Amino acid sequence: MPSKSSVRRQSAVFLVYVNQLPRWVPLVLLPALLIAGLALPGAFGAVALVLLAIVIWFLFMASPTRNASHRVIRFAVPLVILAIAVAKLVS
Repeated sequence: MPSKSSVRRQSAVFLVYVNQLPRWVPLVLLPALLIAGLALPGAFGAVALVLLAIVIWFLFMASPTRNASHRVIRFAVPLVILAIAVAKLVS
């Protein structure tokens, strides 16, 4: 299992890439993945939600931890999105 610092370093690379994009791209892409994930049926919606969860996870890992509740949200948000993706895939 990679150490926490290596995961953060890899997340920082992703964050630098996202930071180089025009400002409107993440603001359009994240809601578009959420809407597509919830609107599309079956596997297509599940794939969009998994991509959204991965992007959110990397963005959370690249940001500094503030307190315990912030850590809970870091883990809860991608897990909830993945749970919705699994539910879409199963149904």
